[in-house]
Amino acid sequence: MRKSSKATDDLDSGRRAVPAYQKAIVGQFKRPHGVLGTVAGWIMANRESNIGRNKWTVGLLALKPGAEVLEIGCGPGIGVKAVLETIEGVHATGLDHSSQMIAQAAKRNGEALKADRLDLFEGVLADLPGDRRFDAVFSCNVLQFVEERQAFLHEVRRRLKPGGTFATTFQPRGRCATARDGRAWISRFAEDLCRAGFQDVDVREEPFGDMPAFCALAVEPGPS
Repeated sequence: MRKSSKATDDLDSGRRAVPAYQKAIVGQFKRPHGVLGTVAGWIMANRESNIGRNKWTVGLLALKPGAEVLEIGCGPGIGVKAVLETIEGVHATGLDHSSQMIAQAAKRNGEALKADRLDLFEGVLADLPGDRRFDAVFSCNVLQFVEERQAFLHEVRRRLKPGGTFATTFQPRGRCATARDGRAWISRFAEDLCRAGFQDVDVREEPFGDMPAFCALAVEPGPS
């Protein structure tokens, strides 16, 4: 996926000029690679607010035993780890287009991989095999990078079982980030969900330190 200038502005709460070095850092959180990618993965896995917002998002999914769950942009694996720790009998799938993040997620969740409770795929959502596979799909601080949002949401709907839940969490980052920008972003995304055909769209907010996180929840109604 190609990152648009609008997506970068949304991420950095800007519509303000972003220095080149900051764009390079943001790019590492979009697709970590090399030495800086290793550092980005460590930050994602160890920052307290990152861990907290993943656990919060997974909790909003209200998972049941036997659920099949997909995380889009699984990064270093803390989201799928939260899924696997939430309830017995859940199976998780992590998807990321960074080989470095897939490797970190595998290392962090090695026992779950051995026990066949976790699958990890390197690639993009359109390449993930199988329709109507998942009871829940979620992402955390990923979809601000997506340019063709309606096409992407169509792919999400195609993967969800009828009645399945989609959750997208966004927490503004960057020197100029504000909660107001986060509320504006999640409100626009909720409108996108409605346009894509999702139902029961709802927005939640949770404080994490100095910056709240925002989650848009929606339900897949199934084929019309």
